[in-house]
Amino acid sequence: MKSSMFVFGTDIVGEGVETVLDNVTTRAGVDTISLSATYHNARDVFPHNPRHRVYRHEGDIAWFKPNKKLYPGGFAPPLASDADGVDVLGLVTDAAERRGTDVKAWTIYSHNSRLSATVPDTSVRNVFGDRMRGDLCPSNPLVQDHFAALTADICSYPISTLLAECLHYRAFEHGEHHERYLIDIPGQVRYALGLCFCDSCAAAGALHGVDVPSLETGLRYAIDAALAGATVGFEAALVEDLDRYAVSRVATITALTRDMTNVAMANGVRLSFIDHSGAMSHVMTDVTPEEATSTAARRLGIDPRAAAGAADEYLALIYTDDPERADTMMRGYRALLGDDVPISYGLRPLEPDCSDEGNLAAKVSAARAAGASSVDFYHYAMMPLERLDWISRALDGTKVSSPRSFSS
Repeated sequence: MKSSMFVFGTDIVGEGVETVLDNVTTRAGVDTISLSATYHNARDVFPHNPRHRVYRHEGDIAWFKPNKKLYPGGFAPPLASDADGVDVLGLVTDAAERRGTDVKAWTIYSHNSRLSATVPDTSVRNVFGDRMRGDLCPSNPLVQDHFAALTADICSYPISTLLAECLHYRAFEHGEHHERYLIDIPGQVRYALGLCFCDSCAAAGALHGVDVPSLETGLRYAIDAALAGATVGFEAALVEDLDRYAVSRVATITALTRDMTNVAMANGVRLSFIDHSGAMSHVMTDVTPEEATSTAARRLGIDPRAAAGAADEYLALIYTDDPERADTMMRGYRALLGDDVPISYGLRPLEPDCSDEGNLAAKVSAARAAGASSVDFYHYAMMPLERLDWISRALDGTKVSSPRSFSS
């Protein structure tokens, strides 16, 4: 079982590439560095970065020097201001090559505020006509061309794998910044509020037998009733139409994943599809972690088996504080996808998932028992450096006090 560590460009700039590589590969004993080639808006606390303790990410920027000629309309992501003019991805791949260390490029797709603000038609348009800034619509042709350009650009670097994050629709609950609703909105209504009805999505729905105008009318009525306080659920006919619409979204994401895999393959790079479903239960309050492969995935337009078949590897985020629940989730993915599909599992050796070393050790053991091809640790920038020692011992199988040991 291999391993990787997610790393920000700010880690490289702040600490130096050799220090970061030493910490990741020597102290933590991890095989691979997964560098954020692009990243979205966020605010994070960095426990050990010499330049920042609280950092506001610039948002939708590149930690490499984009080839602007590749991008339709010239909408290439700008080089990060904090890169100080340095091609950080190039710096990392050069240093890693000297060490014989593998590099993956971690890349954000549909979570993008910059392009959706510059070209509003690229963003998700809900049933009321509201644009969701920060959410690019994966069915939009310009967005798909942008994704292809971004994939080709990053895969021109000597990386082994492209980690494709948000290569799917995004949840209403996981937005851009400081989202709030101060009333109780049922999960089914939140899902409906986040659906895209742009021209491209409507056309895809129609191809799958959906009467889209009728669906929109029914949804507006049902959502308005729920927002006004009605507690009655959606009618059966509306649910059936929503299910057919969900099928069209899955078809869009599966085809898009296959296209990006082919672009990466043309550059000799593998594509690992990151499935956010296992990280959604903290915002999808009506969805349990065990429903990651079903309810949560479907809301994001993901059919795990179809997406896994379209990619080279499947990376499932296992974000839970319970090792037994993590074990159940991992085995669930393995049973669903079969023994031949390479599956990686993303783990957080951090709060709220992991408050003690034994918790992490149990999850790494569970990943090994579930036939993981790799374990991906999130995130170097946000962990106290002692967590690197936890990771090293967990990978080595060193005995620690653990709430439970899993066997194969």
